[in-house]
Amino acid sequence: MQDTLPVQNYRTKEGWDFHSHFILYCLEHDLQYLLYVFLDYYKLSPENCSFLEKKELYEAHPWFEFLVQCRQVSSNLTDPKLIFQASLANAQILIPTNRAGVSSMLLEGHTLLALATMMYAPGGVSQVVQNEENENSLKKVDPQLLKMALTPYPKLKTALFPQCISPTVLPADITLYHLIQSLSPFDPSRLFGWQSANTLAIGDASNHLPHFSSPDLVNKYAIVEHLNFTYYLLHGRPSFAFGTFLIQELIKSKNPKQLIQQVGKEAYVLGLSSFHIPSIGAACVCFLELLGLDSLKLRVDMKVANIILSYKYRNEDAQYCFIRESLAEKLSKLADDEKATLEELLVLLEEGTWNNIQQHEMKRLSSESSSQWALVIQFCRLHNMRLSTSYLRECAQANDWLQFIIHSQLHNFQPEEVKSLLQYFSPILQDHLKLAFEKFPSVSSSIVDSDQICNECPQELQRNKEEMTNFFETLLQCSEEPDSWRWLLTEALKQQAPILSVLASCIQDASAIPCLCVWIITSVEDSVAAEAVGHIQGSIEDHTWDLEDLSFIWRTLLKRQKSKILIRAFQLFFKDSPLLLMMEMYELCLFFKNYKEAKAKLLEFQKNLETLYTKATRVPPIIPATWLKDQVCFLLKLMPQQCQTQYELGKLLQLLVGVQHLFSDGPDMKKLCVLSQILKDTSIAINHVIITSYSTENFQHECRLILERLQMDGQFALARKVAELAELPVDNLVIKEITQEMQILKHIEQWSLKQARIDFWKKCHENFKKNSISNKAASSFFSDQALVAFEHPVGRSSVEERHLLLTLAGHWLAQEDPVPLDKLEELEKQIWICRITQHNFTGNQEEIEPRFSRQISTSGELSFDSLASEFSFSKVAALNTSKYLELNGLPSRETCENRLNWKEQESLNLLIGHLLDNGCVHEASRVCRYFHFYNQDVALVLHCRALASGEAGMDDLHPEIYAFLQGAELPTEEEQPGIPLRKVQSTSSLDSQSFVMVPSGDEVVTNLEILTSKCLCGKNYCRQVLCLYELAKELGCSYTEVAAQDGEAMLRAILSSQQPDRCKRAQAFISTQGLKPNTVAELVAEEVTRELLTPSEGTGHKQMFSPAEESQTFLQLTMLCQDRTLLGMKLLDKISSVPHGELSCTTELLILAHHCFSLTCHMEGIIRVLQAARMLTDNHLAPNEEYGLVVRLLTGIGRYNEMTYIFDLLHKKHYFEVLMRKKLDPSGTLKTALLDYIKRCRPGDSEKHNMIALCFSMCREIGENHEAAACIQLKLIDSQPWEDNLKDGLQLKQLLLKALTLMLDAAESYAKDSCVRQALHCHRLTRLITLQIHFLNTGQNTMLINLGRQKLMDCIMALPRFYQASIVAEAYDFVPDWAEILYQQVILKGDFTYLEEFKQQRLLRPSIIEEISKKYKQHQPTNKVTENLKKLLSYCEDIYLYYKLAYEHKFYEIINVLLKDPQTGCCLKDMLSG
Repeated sequence: MQDTLPVQNYRTKEGWDFHSHFILYCLEHDLQYLLYVFLDYYKLSPENCSFLEKKELYEAHPWFEFLVQCRQVSSNLTDPKLIFQASLANAQILIPTNRAGVSSMLLEGHTLLALATMMYAPGGVSQVVQNEENENSLKKVDPQLLKMALTPYPKLKTALFPQCISPTVLPADITLYHLIQSLSPFDPSRLFGWQSANTLAIGDASNHLPHFSSPDLVNKYAIVEHLNFTYYLLHGRPSFAFGTFLIQELIKSKNPKQLIQQVGKEAYVLGLSSFHIPSIGAACVCFLELLGLDSLKLRVDMKVANIILSYKYRNEDAQYCFIRESLAEKLSKLADDEKATLEELLVLLEEGTWNNIQQHEMKRLSSESSSQWALVIQFCRLHNMRLSTSYLRECAQANDWLQFIIHSQLHNFQPEEVKSLLQYFSPILQDHLKLAFEKFPSVSSSIVDSDQICNECPQELQRNKEEMTNFFETLLQCSEEPDSWRWLLTEALKQQAPILSVLASCIQDASAIPCLCVWIITSVEDSVAAEAVGHIQGSIEDHTWDLEDLSFIWRTLLKRQKSKILIRAFQLFFKDSPLLLMMEMYELCLFFKNYKEAKAKLLEFQKNLETLYTKATRVPPIIPATWLKDQVCFLLKLMPQQCQTQYELGKLLQLLVGVQHLFSDGPDMKKLCVLSQILKDTSIAINHVIITSYSTENFQHECRLILERLQMDGQFALARKVAELAELPVDNLVIKEITQEMQILKHIEQWSLKQARIDFWKKCHENFKKNSISNKAASSFFSDQALVAFEHPVGRSSVEERHLLLTLAGHWLAQEDPVPLDKLEELEKQIWICRITQHNFTGNQEEIEPRFSRQISTSGELSFDSLASEFSFSKVAALNTSKYLELNGLPSRETCENRLNWKEQESLNLLIGHLLDNGCVHEASRVCRYFHFYNQDVALVLHCRALASGEAGMDDLHPEIYAFLQGAELPTEEEQPGIPLRKVQSTSSLDSQSFVMVPSGDEVVTNLEILTSKCLCGKNYCRQVLCLYELAKELGCSYTEVAAQDGEAMLRAILSSQQPDRCKRAQAFISTQGLKPNTVAELVAEEVTRELLTPSEGTGHKQMFSPAEESQTFLQLTMLCQDRTLLGMKLLDKISSVPHGELSCTTELLILAHHCFSLTCHMEGIIRVLQAARMLTDNHLAPNEEYGLVVRLLTGIGRYNEMTYIFDLLHKKHYFEVLMRKKLDPSGTLKTALLDYIKRCRPGDSEKHNMIALCFSMCREIGENHEAAACIQLKLIDSQPWEDNLKDGLQLKQLLLKALTLMLDAAESYAKDSCVRQALHCHRLTRLITLQIHFLNTGQNTMLINLGRQKLMDCIMALPRFYQASIVAEAYDFVPDWAEILYQQVILKGDFTYLEEFKQQRLLRPSIIEEISKKYKQHQPTNKVTENLKKLLSYCEDIYLYYKLAYEHKFYEIINVLLKDPQTGCCLKDMLSG
């Protein structure tokens, strides 16, 4: 709020100002408190704000009128009319039904409220009860009503309505005194005479208000007593007591001092007698202090009294009052200092003190319990008693000599008292304490006795006197010297008096550094001082001391470990120096081994040093920070050298790691600390030399020595850590560790196990790799071990083991840069020797199974061969160069050398064949060159390559190959003309066919095919050469260029060739080249994306693919990749590279990806496609109105249940009908999805439902829709009572006819789709509706439709014709109790026409007749009913049942007829006799 209005001259359209508008706002929102504050703040009232007088506001908000009236009362407290109006407003809140008045209050039962309101009414109660016409109706009260309301209050009723003699005379007004005249304590006839309104007072009543100082009352009733200071003390008023004493006694006294002492004693006795009342005790203490007397004795005695009282109350059974009174009696005798009483109280006080110590759970002998005895000692001293020795005796008995001495000294016990208590100690402690107390000074005097001085040695006194004389002479002479402080330092050096240097520092303008140096020199031993000043030339007495001298002294004392002198010196002269912290840290580490506190000191020093650097920039310090840092650096370097054990050194190094920055050229504390941690559990110690003269070379040298010792001890793990720390090579360490482990295996006889050696060599390789040893060292190790395995074979597996070791050696050697090719080839040759030998051992097994088929043993463990295959280096780039594919150097049949025997040649020939079959042509060529061995297949393979690349012509061929070409003929299948595509079957599983169109007259192709046909092993490689040659011809480039490219580039060229058979070519190329699925998937995805983004020829628009075109084009491409899931992922990844706006491309990519994922049932991929489709539709297709692509996306993916959002979109955009086009859904799933969508999401849109069903000829769904529509019509009828429907008969018939038509159509549609059961059900409902219409047309109001199961029986029973009952029962699939129905219709009503109709449609089974007979028995039949039953029995075809029921019902005439009838009699007689 503010003084001025927020908006000046504000007016609403009704003409209200701001106040009115704000008041209305508060009323509408029930903001009572805010409105009250607002009215108070602006001092608004009906006088200055007419808005507050609006009656309509009072009626709408009764509390508002009450608020306004209350505020008016507060503004004028003398006007009773305002209170009357406020009370009426309050009543209006309680009685909101009508306008509140006094009468309405009485009628509502608020009698007291009405009486209170009448008290403030104009004219009083009498005016209110007058029944005048012109009076205000609000305050007017019917007297009879008031009398009735006052019935619960008879005295009020009598006072207000007294019995009047004359009815015309009104009673006088009722006053308060009339109301209280019946209350006995307040008799208005004798009291309140001073009140003019009291008309009941008699004449002798007092005319004045009585009070305590009234003279009459005082003279009559008061007891006058003279009050002295004792009275005020008893009431806790010391100042009044002191004033009274001054006025009444002290002024009149002739001997004031004696009077004061006497009064003080009285106050002392009074305080003790009332010790249990704190106020009296405090008053007495204060009174004594006002008298100028000491109150200590009273305070102590009262404290003692309370302790004794508490103790006795806890330990005695007597009453508290009795204990207190007896104690007060004893205390009163203290004023006379009775010895017996004092002794008795002292004993009680000692017991109470011990009890207090026990109650507070203190130790009996402790500083805390000793403090409890101070009051006891004080009590003894104040009363001039011998001091209590109870505590000292307890200490002596417990042999606690320390508490004994402290307590006796603290409380100034006499020596005699103390010595007398020594007898309670143990004998040993007695002797020690007696010796200690021999010269125990008397506490009573602080000055040494003169006799004692005289007994001292005269020579000693003379020497002390001379020393004192010299000292004072020096000080007196100092003041006369010009440079007094320097002169004092000189004298200190001459006299070896450190105190003089301290005094010198106190002289003005003295320098602290020289004083510090002199103090240290004069305080240490002569040898230390001589070493510390050894650098000074000349006399030290005349030397000028500076920081350099202090540095020498500092270093000398630290080397001698004189840290205490340094600490004391700096405390005297530089107490704020950070060096103090460093020296404390020094002592904590070396002497106390408290490294935690030392670390705290070190951290504090670093903070102080930083602060010192900061201050030095403003004010130069006495000791520069750089000098401090140099001294600290020396100290930190020295400390590791002074450590006695390796543990101390390790702890210190951990501490110094954090202050590495303080060392300018010091050791690397971090490395030293790590080294110490490594060696902490060993016997190896760190040489201090590397600390004093640290360098990287010295550190590495020391680590090498440590490394050797650790290797000797077999601690290789620690040795490896040391090597890593010093950055030393670990080759020898790792090899030595491996060698030791191998020796252990041999020692425990595990080395002979083949599997143990396999695991060991594998672990060796992994260990070398883990420790990153050099390739050369690892290769040499495995080569040496291969040599050992050759010289010392272990079993039949030695050749395999040597093969593995040589392979590992070559594997490591191949990683050298540059690769030593000669050594690598030599290793490979040795490996092949092992392979040949191994093949000879195993016989001809290799001929029937691949080389690596036995790599895994039957137990699943690794073999030497399998492990060697992991580290094979035959495919290293340095070995697989093109020179090994050239014909130069390849042994021919004429130039080969038979260096192997026939068996080895056979094995080698077979092994080379396996290499060729596996595509290892380079290795096969190298092996032939190693052994100068001729292999026909190798020669054929290399000649194929030479011919295709053009490196060799017909004249350059080997003679045997040339002979093959001259004398050979093409296979029959290849000689057939007119077949452009040559397909050659392969024995290899990696290849299938050649595929390229090449003119049949190409001689190179012919020669390649001839050589391929002659090749036994390596045929696949030859076919690859032929394939690449044909591809090169088609692309118009050389074979070398094509072969130089990788398979990925070639496959990309094939896919982009746009040839009709490109997929076949690509499939063949993939098979021959052995491309990985990941590469194929990436290329296929790339090609699909490229073709989708390529515009069709002749148009500028992107291609739009129909499902058929998709199947023919892209699905063939997807078949190239074996891993469809991988291809789907690649297609999804390509979406991010599609240019913005290419929505058709993105759509097709999603469809293809979904196709791939669906083939492999990859749910994660399908989910990703659906999510991407949703995002594409919402963010791109729908905003751009690409509804054709939306439909393509929906039908292409085909997951309609997951894509109902597209149905919503198309329905919203009126594009739904496009989904009903012909041939859009060849699978037939779309129509089902559409109908399901309409049912679930658009249940009321029957038009679309029918449209979809008709479009797709879905008769069953049409029938379901018609049936549902008919049911809706029936539910409309059921939605209101049947009687209301009958009132509007025309509307009811129209609804029934519409339902009948729909149900007929539904039955017809079901029949077309062979849905017999549904069709029959609709037909039955049709008959029911027809019957209902018939009833309505004939004036029958029976309700047949929409019946519940519980009402069906009653309805069927009420129908007069059987066909009607049958229609109802069939329509509801209800099987009624036909026996009951026939009983009612035929037996009771006698309607045998009903029975005839029943027999026409149903069989009258004997069981029904039997049930009717039972029902007949349960009732008392009439003659007519009996006749009807007899007639019904005649319809029974079962003669025996007929006879039986007639017999049961005593129909003897029927029995006789049956027995006499020739057709039935014989049969019955036979049955009865049986």
